[in-house]
Amino acid sequence: MQFTVRQSTTKFRRLHIILFLTISVIGLTLQADISGYICDDLVVPYDKVVEVAKKASEFVKSVDGRYRFPALLEDTQLFGVEGQNMFVVPFRRFDSMRSGGNKGRDRIVLDASGNFKGVVYDTNDGNVHPMPTYRKCRPFLDDKHLELEKYIDDGYQISGFACGSNFLDRDVETNLYNECIRYISLPQKIKDKYKFPRCRYAFQKINELWFQYNTNKNYDNKQTKVINSFMATFNNRCEFLNIKRISRVITHEEPCSYTWTAIPSAEATMTDSLFDVQSKNYKISDEFYACKSYIFRITSIQNHMFHIFSLLLSNEPSSIEHMMHRQGELLLWPMTLPERHEPRINHPLTFSIGFDRSNQFSGIYFVTGSEWTWKKAKPCPNFNLLESRLKARGSG
Repeated sequence: MQFTVRQSTTKFRRLHIILFLTISVIGLTLQADISGYICDDLVVPYDKVVEVAKKASEFVKSVDGRYRFPALLEDTQLFGVEGQNMFVVPFRRFDSMRSGGNKGRDRIVLDASGNFKGVVYDTNDGNVHPMPTYRKCRPFLDDKHLELEKYIDDGYQISGFACGSNFLDRDVETNLYNECIRYISLPQKIKDKYKFPRCRYAFQKINELWFQYNTNKNYDNKQTKVINSFMATFNNRCEFLNIKRISRVITHEEPCSYTWTAIPSAEATMTDSLFDVQSKNYKISDEFYACKSYIFRITSIQNHMFHIFSLLLSNEPSSIEHMMHRQGELLLWPMTLPERHEPRINHPLTFSIGFDRSNQFSGIYFVTGSEWTWKKAKPCPNFNLLESRLKARGSG
C-alpha cells in the first residue's frame, strides 16, 4: 500500500506528549454545571474528575510506549467521533486513597489534544474477555445543585441515590416500600417474628420503620468487594424519609443524596452495539488483526495512520523528526495501544507502524520489554492478511 511519508529520522522520545497533549486546569472543558457521573453502581463526583485529570496530565509528561495508560479508546463512536484518536485514563491509578492495587472500572476520556470528553466504565472488568466494553457514565445533579429546578423542568428525573462513591438505583426505594406495605398489613404477632429476605426492620420511634439493604460492593473501601449496608427509613404509613449508609466509624452518617439524570435516549439503552458484537467475535471477525498475544482492531490501526498524516500535514518535517525511529531502511512510528485484559507479563510488547524506503506501509512491528531498543524490532506475521483488511476498509 502506498502512503506518502517524508523521510525524516531521529530517536523517538515522548510520543505520548504529542498524541496526548498535556492537560491544564484552564484547558479542561469539563461540564462544571453537573455534580458528577454515575457509572453503573459507582458515583464519581465532579471534583474527583477535575483532580484525576490534573494528575493524569502530570503522568502524561513522563510516559513512553511501554506504559499501558493512557490507552487508546477504540469505540470512539460512543462520543460521535470517527477517524480520530481518543484516550482513556483509569481513575484509581491516580488516586492513592482508592487504589488498592486495582485500576477499577471507571475511566476519564480525552481527545488527542487533551480535551476532556466524558467518563466511561468497563462492563468487562474482571471477566476473561480480552477486550473492554465501555459504557458512557451518566452526568447527574444532586440536591445541592443551585439550578436543580431548571433541570427538572427540562425533563431530569430522580434516578436513585448517591451514597458516597456508591450509587443505589431508584428501584431500591420501590422494593423496600413494597416490603414496608407488606409488613404493616401483618398482625402484630406475626410482625414480631417476621423477617424479610436481605433486609431487617427495627423501631427507633413509634412512627418510624427501618429497613436494611445490603450490596456486595463498597467503593469507599480499598477492598471494594465487601458487604455495604444501608438503612432506609419510612414513617408508619410507609412514606419514604431517607436512606443512609450504616457505618461503624461515622456515628452521624448523612443521608444519601437524590440524583437527577436526563432520560436516556434509545441509543444509550442498547445492550450490545455492533462494536461490542464484533469484539465478542474477534477470533473470526475481519475487523481484527492479531500479533503475538495482542489483538488489534483494524480501525485503531487506521486511526494511527490518520494521526501520522495529520502531523505530517500540520508540521514542518524538522518538528516531528523526534517522533520516529530508524531501523535500517524502515521508518517506525510507535503506537499507543488500546486497553486489554491480559495477564501481566514480565516483558510486555511495544508496537509501531512501519514504512519502507519507498514510503510504503510495511506492517506492524514489535519489540519486547527485555529488548527495549527499536533496532531489534521484528515484523508481525500475516502482513498480507493485515493489508487486505486495511484495503477492505478503504486504506489503500
